[in-house]
Amino acid sequence: MAISRLFDISRRSMQTYQKSMDVAANNIANVGNPDYRRQRAIISTSRTQQYAGITWGSGVKMDDIERIRNSLTESQITSNNQKFAFNERSSFLLSQVENVFNEPSDLGISNLMGQFFSSWSELSANPTSSALRGNVVYSAQNLASKVGDINESFQIIRGSIYNEFRDKVREVNNNLSGIQSINKQISEARAIGQNANDLMDKRDSLVDDLSKLVNISVNYEQDETVNISIGGVFAVDKGSVTQFEMSTTEGNIAMVSIEGGKEVALNSGEMGALVDVFSNKIPAYQTKLDSIINQLMTSVNAVHSTGYNLDDTPLTGFNFFESYENGELKITDEILNDNNKIAVSSDGTSGNGDMAIQLFEIGNEDVLDGARLIDVYSTLISEVGSEKQNVDRLAESGSLVLQQLNNQKDSISAVSVDEEMMNVLKYQKAYEASAKLIRMADEMLDTLMTLV
Repeated sequence: MAISRLFDISRRSMQTYQKSMDVAANNIANVGNPDYRRQRAIISTSRTQQYAGITWGSGVKMDDIERIRNSLTESQITSNNQKFAFNERSSFLLSQVENVFNEPSDLGISNLMGQFFSSWSELSANPTSSALRGNVVYSAQNLASKVGDINESFQIIRGSIYNEFRDKVREVNNNLSGIQSINKQISEARAIGQNANDLMDKRDSLVDDLSKLVNISVNYEQDETVNISIGGVFAVDKGSVTQFEMSTTEGNIAMVSIEGGKEVALNSGEMGALVDVFSNKIPAYQTKLDSIINQLMTSVNAVHSTGYNLDDTPLTGFNFFESYENGELKITDEILNDNNKIAVSSDGTSGNGDMAIQLFEIGNEDVLDGARLIDVYSTLISEVGSEKQNVDRLAESGSLVLQQLNNQKDSISAVSVDEEMMNVLKYQKAYEASAKLIRMADEMLDTLMTLV
């Protein structure tokens, strides 16, 4: 009886330490896998047995293979992923907007607007000069061209965001389907007592990717499956998954559930940045630019229409600008075809340039919201720059926070080759000791059989 117990205890010990070495070897094999959480063999004393009133030990057993992770740190990483991705993507998009304005530069609206008003001042000195009149038209064309380029570039950026957002919605759906599938596998594995650590690593990797796209709320169930909502809308659990689609309403983009049409409140992640820039920031910038150009057109036309041109019979009532519609500032065709149609005389005499002086002075007058046009435009450029600097600063600080959190995570979950090699040596020694115990038991059994 005693010899058989030696065999039984030694066998169980060898199995336990063999499995433990397998766990350590698996850790070492995954040292380069960024999604892997190291695992640890949980070893405990086997259940004791009672014989003749005496408690006998039964050796050692493996209770479980534990997945090492810090749920608080990983929860913080998920939360900060959303903020960092939002600010990083916003920074990129706003840099494109900054490039559109191209300020300060000779080709920026600020300089071109100044040249436009200065050309009127130059014309006032010699109202009959064809060259100076041509310079007025040329400077107006440059200004109109730049305004058109900016508005066209806004539409190009929004079109690019639109396409990217549509692709991101598909990416979200793919991630959710993957999470639901793995959730189901984890639940089934846990139900029959199987280890699901590798499945949970894959699932957490998908959750991490999803947190970079959208603002999510993650809850872990008792069976280690996750329940996720996006922007207040249920997204996935182990039993079901919501699929989303892109929605365009009144010039804004959104993500809504296919069944039920519930709109997701996107305020973080890359998709939150896309929505913010597409639906809020660019339209706001465009509205402010439109107000500046509309006021410029209105003020110039109000003065120009009271002046007389250089026709043989001087005429009045001409607008310098025809319209400003759909981002295009148009100069009156008559003036483009004949710069003598420019009206700068206040009394119809050819040498009078009084209206040119008044047109020049528009640039120095408080004609929009109690400020000069150039000052209002400068405020717009400062706003764009400030918002860009703000998201840059937040992205930089967010990157540092994420780096610290990931370092904390790695200190707990990442594989240490040195530590695992020590574990391999420890388990190997225990395995060898168990094997030696079997040999001793075998020798004892041979001796006993010889005596029989």
